[in-house]
Amino acid sequence: MSEAWKQWEGTVVDGRFALREFQGSSDHSAVFLTFYGSPAQKAAIKFIDANPASAQLQFSRWERTARLSHPHLIRLLHWGRCQLGNAPMLYVVTEFAEENLSQILPHRPLTTTETEYMLRSALEVLAYLHGAGFAHARLKPSNLLAVRDQLKISGDTICAAGEKCLSPGEPTVYDAPEIATAGASPAGDIWSLGITLVEALTQRAAPGGAMRQGDPAVPETLPAPFLEIARQCVRLDPQRRWAVSDIAARLLPPPAPVQKPRIRFGYVGAAVIVLALAALLAAPKLLRRNPAETPAQPPGQLKSPEPPPSDQPTANAPATMPPEEASPSTRAAKKIPPSPAIVPPPAQPIPTRSDNAPGAVAEKVMPSVSHRSLNTITGKVRVAVRLAVDKSGHVEHATLSSPGPSKYFADVALSAARRWTFEPPRVAGDAVASQWIVHFAFGRGGVEAKPDQVSP
Repeated sequence: MSEAWKQWEGTVVDGRFALREFQGSSDHSAVFLTFYGSPAQKAAIKFIDANPASAQLQFSRWERTARLSHPHLIRLLHWGRCQLGNAPMLYVVTEFAEENLSQILPHRPLTTTETEYMLRSALEVLAYLHGAGFAHARLKPSNLLAVRDQLKISGDTICAAGEKCLSPGEPTVYDAPEIATAGASPAGDIWSLGITLVEALTQRAAPGGAMRQGDPAVPETLPAPFLEIARQCVRLDPQRRWAVSDIAARLLPPPAPVQKPRIRFGYVGAAVIVLALAALLAAPKLLRRNPAETPAQPPGQLKSPEPPPSDQPTANAPATMPPEEASPSTRAAKKIPPSPAIVPPPAQPIPTRSDNAPGAVAEKVMPSVSHRSLNTITGKVRVAVRLAVDKSGHVEHATLSSPGPSKYFADVALSAARRWTFEPPRVAGDAVASQWIVHFAFGRGGVEAKPDQVSP
């Protein structure tokens, strides 16, 4: 089959797309390298058979998908009809990916860190799609792609929940048992995610036939929390499968230890899900051949994991979440002015400052972020927080001026900035209220903060 497709290398399709290197094929499709845009950029062009009965429906689905936008979703750039020899074909041009997971697993399993990143990336995309009424319908290792150092999921098979898949061929182990009758669904995507999760850690696809008779047996050697997640994803009954929200909640780390007891009101489930899914940052290189981290051990060699230190996040948890804040009324009740014993008022004015003087930072509070979370960053994650400061130097109000790409880092920056204090600026000798913007930069080397007074 590959040789039959390779003969088309060098062909120009639709008068504009030159077929470069053949990338791979399945029983119903083939992918080549091509170039798209001005200036020309690498792109992938995928061919499928042109079924006259469904071609227009396929175009409408691609057009609908092209309007979707998510950082972990492969972009659709162009589509159309063509002829390869005597065969009428449909084609779709997409963002180019250097590798996919199915090319890596024959050589090695994913490490637990890579698996966690893969899972969180997939959950973000699925939460986005399912929330908009769509299903991916073809989640499997070959559709988990590496674009530079970021994992993305293919977009050419996305359809509305309940729609039937247009791709020909018999169902595979990645397809939920009910897909032939019920069509694509969020529950079907969860099944596919569970099968892919097992294969990513073991290099073995689960047996197909046995799975149709009952819940499949997931290998006991899978490390936590992946063992429980996989079991709950591949329930034969779609109503019993976990949803994206359940998986996200399972990936949350335990609450961070606190110095003093405090009242906790608890987040509603949706808020927890959003915090868990939005923790995605630029990832470790997922598709490397020789990672430094030891992969999950094969059956018979798995050792009981050492319990992590109490002040660190668990090995399989996502980036440490910030401690929960009490409600605004609780914060207000706890706000205590500086003790006179610590800051005694001067007996008489001390002329140490001019009549007009800028403000200054009195106390800087840096965000508390684990090294593990910072190590997931490539480059810098930047967050800007605007502060309204009263004339005593305390923050009255804090808002996100520029939240950056991650809700998690935006939240920890906002929480820290609220606790800053300032020496107020002076106008005509009097302390006045002020406005500040604090620029936080998160990177593997740590966290930086640069305050700018914007008024007066």
